[in-house]
Amino acid sequence: MTTYVVALSKGGSTKTTTAAELAAELARRGRRILAIDLDQQGNLTTRLGITEDTEVDAVSADVLLGKASATTAAIASPSVPGAWVLAGSHGLADLDHRPEVITSLRDHLPEVAGEWDDIVIDTPPSLGLVTLAGLAAADVVVVSLECKTEAFDQLRRLVEVIDERIAPRLHPGQRVSWIVPTKFNARRGLDREVVEILTEDYPGRVTTPVREAIAAADAYTAGKPVSIYAPKAPITADYAQALEVILGANPDREDSLS
Repeated sequence: MTTYVVALSKGGSTKTTTAAELAAELARRGRRILAIDLDQQGNLTTRLGITEDTEVDAVSADVLLGKASATTAAIASPSVPGAWVLAGSHGLADLDHRPEVITSLRDHLPEVAGEWDDIVIDTPPSLGLVTLAGLAAADVVVVSLECKTEAFDQLRRLVEVIDERIAPRLHPGQRVSWIVPTKFNARRGLDREVVEILTEDYPGRVTTPVREAIAAADAYTAGKPVSIYAPKAPITADYAQALEVILGANPDREDSLS
């Protein structure tokens, strides 16, 4: 079982879109997937087809607090066959004052390894304790980064937090595994420059870019990953190419991450 986390402390950075595509691609490959929504806005929950009318017995906040297990709380995704969802809820906002949540996923997920083949975690646009819980539990850290210069500051901050708080004690050796440049427009010089700088600063860890597309927003409204909503759209092809790099690499190989 491999646990992926998508993280960056910047809103609108396409974390949820990328997390949904990662879950959908893994499920497409025949893997049984648990998607964990750690954002109080519940955007991954919505994108995977869970609505207000869906019967929900427990949410991801309950799992973080030990009030429910992932096995009993998971809901089958209506839009992604082979995927189950731990729903995000407003209760997650209260957990950044609960230090015990930092290790809760890391300690709990091995107990459910027989239920799912892989886990995909979406995190909030912050570096609070809930995000740290996701980082501590992950085998692979994926950064979904919009091609804007201000995103560099958030990426550097994420790297610092992993180096200073996660890797020393919570998950030895943890680091950013992959960076997916998103909302890319090849006609914009800034976008090309961002990708060039990322490639120079993080060699071997930057995927091919994913272009900007209205289909991503439309797919969210429809409660589906974009690859399911618009399988022939250019953005779907972009994500397929980027995820092939991530999923085709062995995260335990040092040369894949250095």
